[in-house]
Amino acid sequence: MLPPKLYDQINSVTPVERQQILGHGRNVPDVKAKLPSDDSSIIVMPFAHFFDRGKIAVTKSNRFSYVPAHTHKFIEMNYVLKGNSSQYIDDHKYVLQQGQLLIMDRSVMQRINYATKDDLLINILIRDDDAIRQLLDCINVQSNSICRFLFNATQQHFNHDNYQIFDFNDNPTAQRLVESIIINGWHNDGSHNQVLYLLLKSLLISSQESLVKQQTNFIDARTDTLIPVINYLNTHFRDVTLRSLAEHFGYNPNYLGDKIKHEMGHSFKQLLQLRRLNIASNLIEQTNMSMAQISEYVGYDNHSSLFRLFKQILHTTPTEYRQRVTHPHQLDVDVGYFQELSKTQKKLQHK
Repeated sequence: MLPPKLYDQINSVTPVERQQILGHGRNVPDVKAKLPSDDSSIIVMPFAHFFDRGKIAVTKSNRFSYVPAHTHKFIEMNYVLKGNSSQYIDDHKYVLQQGQLLIMDRSVMQRINYATKDDLLINILIRDDDAIRQLLDCINVQSNSICRFLFNATQQHFNHDNYQIFDFNDNPTAQRLVESIIINGWHNDGSHNQVLYLLLKSLLISSQESLVKQQTNFIDARTDTLIPVINYLNTHFRDVTLRSLAEHFGYNPNYLGDKIKHEMGHSFKQLLQLRRLNIASNLIEQTNMSMAQISEYVGYDNHSSLFRLFKQILHTTPTEYRQRVTHPHQLDVDVGYFQELSKTQKKLQHK
């Protein structure tokens, strides 16, 4: 249990949350994230102000809105302190429950659905490879999966789209350690940095038994021939075809298609659709571009192709998706949340 005073601080409405309430659930970016060089509209969360006081930081994910698709420049852990968190991790939907923790490497693409006032998601951030190496010092890396995961994250030439999910509800030691990390990391002025390292190192050692889900593929980018292929697909999503992709890398199209399906678990067409879907959804969320403009941007000749993509994967239309982003009361969530949202908004408007 967190100290009541600290819990009240974490649960209080932040300035960004206030803006999101007053904006009827529209997302208000709290950091100045940049688009990558390929201009794909998948933003990269920067170091920003997170690590002003040390290489391990503790923050809260803002409620009353969503978080658009993004990747990170650092290692991120999400811990559900209260309620739940509905997320898309590389297009796989997970609903994290209270007491569960997600850890992601830098290339993992994450989207977070709307969070209510009763959903508290805590972020534990690890800045860079040097910080990870300090954590792993004197630990047998092969002893458990999370240590192997973090070791892989420090390797320049390795794949970095791995993630793991832990459930600490039957692991009171891990729960107490996470709570201690929150206590020492919240508003840390730099004096708790060594304590944070020791607590996080202890959490790594005690977490193995609580692993419930993982996507770990520790392949070496220097020897795996598919990584540059997928990177090329992600960059040239507007006009790439299986034939042009195969010709670029000197493969037979049928061979490459089978290789992608076998190693990625998705066909070329599915990977291309998922890439275009994430880019289109981000553009819908963050811009006023018309559906025709978005369709053209992601490589479709007409709006009907974008329509079919959204219906097939998200079971909604692009226009309905924009309506849900603009008016979150149309989302399939607890009605009590929106009643509370309305009450909170009125209170804020009268202050």
